[in-house]
Amino acid sequence: MASISEASTLAPASTTLALRPHWVDVAWWCFVAANAWGMLMLRDWATVPFHFIWIGVSLMYGWRVWTMKVTVISLAVIVVLTGAALVVDVAHGFQEPDELTEIPLMSAVFLVMVLHVRHRVTAQQETERIAAHNLTLVEQSRIMVQNTSHALRTPLTIALGHAELLQRTATDAETVEDARVVVAELNRLKSISDRFLRLARSEQPDFLYPVQTAMGGLVATTVARWTAVHASVQTGVLQDDVLPVDPTHVAEAIDEMIGNAIAHCPPSTPVEVTARRAADHYVISVADRGPGVPDSLADSLFERFNRGQGASSSGAGLGLAIVKAITEGHGGWVDVRHRVGGGTVFAMSLPHAVPARDLIGSDGSPGA
Repeated sequence: MASISEASTLAPASTTLALRPHWVDVAWWCFVAANAWGMLMLRDWATVPFHFIWIGVSLMYGWRVWTMKVTVISLAVIVVLTGAALVVDVAHGFQEPDELTEIPLMSAVFLVMVLHVRHRVTAQQETERIAAHNLTLVEQSRIMVQNTSHALRTPLTIALGHAELLQRTATDAETVEDARVVVAELNRLKSISDRFLRLARSEQPDFLYPVQTAMGGLVATTVARWTAVHASVQTGVLQDDVLPVDPTHVAEAIDEMIGNAIAHCPPSTPVEVTARRAADHYVISVADRGPGVPDSLADSLFERFNRGQGASSSGAGLGLAIVKAITEGHGGWVDVRHRVGGGTVFAMSLPHAVPARDLIGSDGSPGA
């Protein structure tokens, strides 16, 4: 008895759950039935519920977008219901015979709408398919670059070690020179591989690890490493500020901008690094007195593999792309402009707030 009672209790609940996803359709067909009944009861006003049915089916289809099978069945049922009701009214003299032309007319209007909606749905599905395909290609490309860079690092490191050993132990000048060229080229390949890997990592959500950082000290320390080797690299105005940034990656971006300026300018060309506070961001600029950048190239300089004009043969066109990836990862932006008096200014603008990332304090405690 208990099992029978439980079954009888569960049956209505199961039926309710089964009908719940289709309650709108059930309500709609009740509306159709009520209006079909109204066409027979309200003889002189039969066209009012008739148009209610056809307007309703258009709205219903536009919202639900039935499959073609459901659409054809629904259209056939409505044509039969409304047609039969109108035929009865015309036969009893309550409606003029020309009212029967409303049925094919409304059917034709509805079918035109169906064709339009189906075309739009098909176009949207194709757009979504192409977007998903492109996203897959981008992800595959990123994984390929990352895996290739990882795979190259070990053999490059081994080859570089052997080449450096040969360079140190060789006795004749020709072998030493050949080893020096091999070491230089292997170092260049290692640098390119590392940059590829950094660019691939920049597309990961955990690419940055922001902490509250004193920007003046970070910029000064980064520039000091260059000044020790290139006396032409100097600091200009350095205004301090505390920003939530990843100090390692910001320093890397500054290095890339300075290295880019040195590579594209004649030897001993002055390169000045400045840092200034703005209303809601912090701007780090690297200015040189080189040949400048043509306006036609300004928009594409931060794209990958763009080496600009006058690039050294060792460049791969990845440095400024890394600057852009790091800056945009912080929610900032990069730009390039002409310098007054000649030369070029590259700048990265970092916002005071970190976008959608967990922030920790400079002492390792949770930040505000």
